[in-house]
Amino acid sequence: MHNPIIKGTLVRWKDDKGFGFIEPETASGTDSHTDVFIHVSQLRHMSRRPLEGDTIFFQIEHKPGGKLNAIEARIEGVEVKADANVEGQTRGKAKSRSKSTSKLKPKHGTPIGPILYRIGIMMVVLAIASFAYNRVIAPFLASSSASFFEQREAVAANDSLQLAQGSIQSGSVQKGTSQIAEAFKNRQSGLQVSSSGTISKILSDDNEGSRHQRFILRLSNGQTLLIAHNIDLAPRIAGIGVGDNVAFYGQYEFNNKGGVVHWTHRDPQGRHPGGWLKHKGQTYQ
Repeated sequence: MHNPIIKGTLVRWKDDKGFGFIEPETASGTDSHTDVFIHVSQLRHMSRRPLEGDTIFFQIEHKPGGKLNAIEARIEGVEVKADANVEGQTRGKAKSRSKSTSKLKPKHGTPIGPILYRIGIMMVVLAIASFAYNRVIAPFLASSSASFFEQREAVAANDSLQLAQGSIQSGSVQKGTSQIAEAFKNRQSGLQVSSSGTISKILSDDNEGSRHQRFILRLSNGQTLLIAHNIDLAPRIAGIGVGDNVAFYGQYEFNNKGGVVHWTHRDPQGRHPGGWLKHKGQTYQ
């Protein structure tokens, strides 16, 4: 079914967190008493960040629990970024080339009968091999080598942890901190960043809209970051305290206090890079 474009007014906007709420117009065909949630990622192609009172054109995405999210949004009277136009033209050209290529293909392709026959033979062979493994080889290996594999897994896990720690110590943290400092200096937003810092202050949860666990991190260069961790989509970090070290990977948004990092979790819809937080050897995503 066609998803209509709806007009509304941005009645609330939290720039430090990168989201707000739109009040649809009464004539839009939606319940005008239900505000629509909008994330800054849906307006990344605009030439400026949104402000309260902006007129927004958008489509509605229905979420579980009756929540409404704005998608495919734009701000009335605000130009689209030049790079967004170039990207759209590139996609259009790619589609055009794809259509042209498909027209050149012959109407009658290679006969699929022999191909299906070979696939069938391969599936039979794989089924026989799987049966033999599960009934003969696997029980033998399980009974004779369980302790051996457990030791190998423990060694592999320890090696992976040491490699990860060595990688961080070898400069990845400093590189991430430098990237964040550069983004703050240039007032940039929407960047995927990774680094670590020490908790300097623990804030109360933000329960408006999606719930977020919040705390302030101080990076090695002295810059502070607000971490806004969505606990509707990812587990809460339990037992954190001032002075704890937390590593993170998420999306950076500029503000005058040093910036905000959110999207520290997986995207259930797979549209956004998955983020994470690490605290005392445990990963939260």
